Amino acid sequence: MQKEDDGRQPTRAILPQVLLSCGCCVVGISYGMSTGHSAVLLPHLQADNSSLYIDNDTGSWIASVYAIASPVGCLLGGLAMDIWGRRKINFIGNVGMVIGWLLITFAWNAAMLISGRIVEGFSRSILATCITVFVDELADPTFRGFIVSSIFTCVSVGIMAISSLGALVDWRTASALAALPSVVNVISLYFVSESPTWFVRKNRMEDAERALQWLWGPGNEAQARDELSGLIARLRPRQRYHHKILDSREIIQTFRDFFRPRIVKPFLIIHLFNIFQAFCGLGIFTYYTVDILSKTRKFGTQVMDDYSTTVLVSGVRVVTVLVSSFLMLRVGRRTLAMISGVFSSVSSLCLGGLLCLNSLEFGSPISPQHEANIAFVLIIIYAGAMSFGFFGLPSVMIGETQPAHVRGFACGYIYTVNDLLLGAVVKIYPWMSSNLQIHGLFFMFGISCVMCTIFVYLFLPETQGLTLQQIEDYFRKPNIMWINRNKYSDGRTESEDIDVDIISKPLN
Repeated sequence: MQKEDDGRQPTRAILPQVLLSCGCCVVGISYGMSTGHSAVLLPHLQADNSSLYIDNDTGSWIASVYAIASPVGCLLGGLAMDIWGRRKINFIGNVGMVIGWLLITFAWNAAMLISGRIVEGFSRSILATCITVFVDELADPTFRGFIVSSIFTCVSVGIMAISSLGALVDWRTASALAALPSVVNVISLYFVSESPTWFVRKNRMEDAERALQWLWGPGNEAQARDELSGLIARLRPRQRYHHKILDSREIIQTFRDFFRPRIVKPFLIIHLFNIFQAFCGLGIFTYYTVDILSKTRKFGTQVMDDYSTTVLVSGVRVVTVLVSSFLMLRVGRRTLAMISGVFSSVSSLCLGGLLCLNSLEFGSPISPQHEANIAFVLIIIYAGAMSFGFFGLPSVMIGETQPAHVRGFACGYIYTVNDLLLGAVVKIYPWMSSNLQIHGLFFMFGISCVMCTIFVYLFLPETQGLTLQQIEDYFRKPNIMWINRNKYSDGRTESEDIDVDIISKPLN
């Protein structure tokens, strides 16, 4: 039987990969429009001529409740996709997004707006958790990074789209138009197969074989059978008790699995990589773009108005994410992360220093217009550098680094903590901006970016071009730090450690 990690295998059929890419693009656009909505919604609602006026406190709730509601969707989505399937849960997430947008479109009070944002946050987190796992299990290893990162390219497209709509039309029209990508994705899911990994875990071998034949295409039946044999060898021993024993046994075993080094190592590395992102500032910058831009300039001096700058920043993010997506076909994840970390650290610290000069009693020695120009360039570099690697890589690597039998739960938990942190920092942004002031905020971003860059250099593994099995095999080695990997080149790995007690127990 040909092993799954055999590099001589041909690539999977192109059409399924194209369908996956298109589906990811639509999900990304919907995700981005939802994420960037508050940045353009709140100024409209707080304008003097607003049809539904809100105060600052209500506005902070509208911005933060979206992220605060997300952990529920992340955790439930991670568990649900292991029970009912990746494809079905993605469908539910898209339907929820449509409902959330419609609630906002027809809102007549703040409570209805907040309700719409809660539904959006819940549904968006389901999509974020499920889509990366879904694609990791369906995509060819050669294109996996590119396809998953295309989600984040389109997230930036979605942010730019909602920013443009916010500048051109009223907030109700913008909200209605933002529901269209989710409608399109509901239709597109009809043409995509369920994950063969999930089918094998549920002992649905015929369905798994059909899914693999769809992935490999006509004429590659042998490759489909070989991959099915590999999936059965890796996953079925853990699932033999599924026939007659309740799913509670699977949940208990999932928790037990987390205490094994080959599970704990990738979990903690990717978890910490994601936690750093909450403090590196891109989430706050996305939610409060207009407000942050207005605080980075002196009165009467600006290169562009805040709304035009928001659209430009969104465009820069689209370009940088698109470039990094194509680079993932050839360039390693670590290289992209290091480039992103260095430039985002330098730009945010320099911007903090520039704005700090402005707060001193004797004032800045730089003329107001030159200061505005420098701040404008540094903001563009910061947004572009963060989007180049730090924005997408944590999510790209969540699904591909976690072992198959804990992937759903691990991804759900990590996304849950991410959204709790994001919701917390977004909620306290008004307090931070008034107490730390804008220069202190960017100093915090810069220090966090420096710490994240050091962490990436020491611990983050390289996964570009590797199969999921090869990535699992790396984490069986004794090393924790990536820079020490060559010390363990003698082939020593952690044993498979399959649960013999569970396999040997008779089925009742």
